[in-house]
Amino acid sequence: MKSTVVPFRNGIMLAVAAGLAESRKLKHVLLANHGGDHTIYPDCRPEFAKAMSDAIAAGTFDGITLLAPYTNITKSDIAAIGKKIGVDYSNTYSCYKGGEHHCGRCGTCVERKEAMRDAGIEDPTIYDDPEFGL
Repeated sequence: MKSTVVPFRNGIMLAVAAGLAESRKLKHVLLANHGGDHTIYPDCRPEFAKAMSDAIAAGTFDGITLLAPYTNITKSDIAAIGKKIGVDYSNTYSCYKGGEHHCGRCGTCVERKEAMRDAGIEDPTIYDDPEFGL
């Protein structure tokens, strides 16, 4: 997973999102990080989310806030919430490779398979390599 680090990626995207939000009269921007990201991605940690929230609020006329509701829960917890509210996971995509199907081998595919398994969800995802990582 360390090979997927793009330095300050979330900071860059959140800065752009804050500008777009203010120009469109929106009140919030959202960050969909999760607790499993903390060790690898510095811009997914709770202290980063707090600092960016403060910066976005201070740097916008309307005091736009950053919401990061998944920061302290696991990807499996998020999958379970999705199951509870009826998310159709066949309509979601996570793969870093960007092919027609999920590759099944990249870090995000492996995390996706683990999260689905741990949340008790029958995974409808089409993987090119479905057994890798499990």
